[in-house]
Amino acid sequence: MEDRAAMARKAAKNSIVTNILFYKEQFKESLYNRKFIEENMQTAITERQFMMYLQPKYSIAKNEIIGAEALVRWKHPERGMIFPDQFIPIIEENGFIRKVDYYIWEEACRFIKKCEELSITTCPISVNVSRMHLGDDECIKVLSDLIRNTGIPKKLLELEITETVDDQQVSMKAFQLKEEGYTLLMDDFGSGYSSLNILLETPFDVIKLDKKFMENMMLSGKGRMILEQVASMSEKLGLGLLAEGVETKEQVELLQSIGCDQVQGYYYAKPMPQEEFFELLKKQNSAV
Repeated sequence: MEDRAAMARKAAKNSIVTNILFYKEQFKESLYNRKFIEENMQTAITERQFMMYLQPKYSIAKNEIIGAEALVRWKHPERGMIFPDQFIPIIEENGFIRKVDYYIWEEACRFIKKCEELSITTCPISVNVSRMHLGDDECIKVLSDLIRNTGIPKKLLELEITETVDDQQVSMKAFQLKEEGYTLLMDDFGSGYSSLNILLETPFDVIKLDKKFMENMMLSGKGRMILEQVASMSEKLGLGLLAEGVETKEQVELLQSIGCDQVQGYYYAKPMPQEEFFELLKKQNSAV
C-alpha cells in the first residue's frame, strides 16, 4: 500500500495539471520498467547490448551525406529493442547516462577510424553531451583520450549540447570544449526560452533547429518570417544552420528558399545501424 501511495505521490509531483492523483496500474508498470532498466544497464554496457545508430545529415543542394548524428539503441537479448524514450529519462535521473554517453562516443570514434583505415571518405559524426557532463571536466579528459587513442582528427567528432540546460553551465563547458578544438552544435534551438541568450554567450558553430519549433513556424506567414530571420541571423553571425526532424517535401522547399541547406530527418533517412550507414558512405564514395 505504501509503495502505491509513493508512486501516486511521485506522479503528482511531476504533473503540472494537478497535485492530487490516485494510484493507477500503469504506475506499477512504470516502477517495474525502472527496476528492469536499473538492474540491467551495467550488463548492457559490459555485454555491448547498447548499439550506436547513425542518422545522416544531408545537403539539400548536393543531395549527399555531409554528416551524421550518433544515437543510442538498446538491444536486449530477451526484451528485444528498447527505445531511448523508455530508458534515457531513467539513466539521466540516476546518472548512468555518463557511461552510456562515453560508450557511444567511443563507438563514434571507432567508426570514424574504420572509415579512414578502409579509405572511405567519411564525414563528421556528432555525439550528444548530456547535461550530466556540464558540472565537471571528466568528459574533456574522456574525449581527449578517445581522440588520442584512435588518432582521428578532432574536426570529425562534433559535440551537440542541448539549449534547454542551465545557461551558465552551458557557457562555461562550451568555452572549455571550444578551447580544446571541438566543433559545437546547439541542439534543439527554439525548444526553450533562452536560445538567444545562450547563443550570445556561448561559442557554438552550428544551430540545430528543433523539430517542433520548425513545425510551428511553418503554420503561418509570421512563423515563416521568423524562420527566415533565424537563417539570416545565423549567416550574419557566421554560424551553420541545420534543420532536424525534416519529414516533408514542403519543409525541404521552404528551408531551401530561406538558405538553410543542411537537414536531418525521415524525409532523407531514419536512424540506422552503423553498418547500414557505412554502406551508404561507400556507395556515395563510389559515385564520386
